[in-house]
Amino acid sequence: MNEYLKNRKLSFLLASILYLALGLVLLIWPGTATTVICYAFGAVLAIYGLVAIISFFVSRKGGFAFELFLGIVAAGIGAFFLLQPKVVASILPVIMGIFIVIDGLLNLKRAFELHRLEYGRWFITLILSLVSVALGLLVVFQPYLAAEALIMLIGVVFIYEGLSDLWAIVKVTRLTKELRKRMPVEVDPIDVE
Repeated sequence: MNEYLKNRKLSFLLASILYLALGLVLLIWPGTATTVICYAFGAVLAIYGLVAIISFFVSRKGGFAFELFLGIVAAGIGAFFLLQPKVVASILPVIMGIFIVIDGLLNLKRAFELHRLEYGRWFITLILSLVSVALGLLVVFQPYLAAEALIMLIGVVFIYEGLSDLWAIVKVTRLTKELRKRMPVEVDPIDVE
């Protein structure tokens, strides 16, 4: 189980760092060719998807089926981005917005898991995840923004997404350590029901 936890934590940490890096690039250089952004985002999705798939199968008990599904979808979309960047460039903002919404929903799930574990500040993760979903929906449904302004907005949303994911990782890790001190068995806060 420790190996599974390390893989999950690494997956979330990598995704958070990649969100921050991509967000900074989009914010600082909004005029960057969308083809380059497509390649970068495709690589991020493919890596995230592969890590999620491998983590699911490496774990002896397996992970959540939804996370396996999300890994397969992310890897498939990442491959499409890498193979068809010009097609993707025309719909990139909507795709990024959908991905942000999905990640926000996963964070929402983590918030309720923290609540179930009686973590006192679970509501902060809840609020951060709801803001992520709202920002993702804004990116999807805001066709009136100029292309460069929209790319900058997406960059800001990715930076926020990366920071909120890092915050959630720190809180879940601390809670796991506290629970391990109190309980003699291994505790995986993601699997507790």
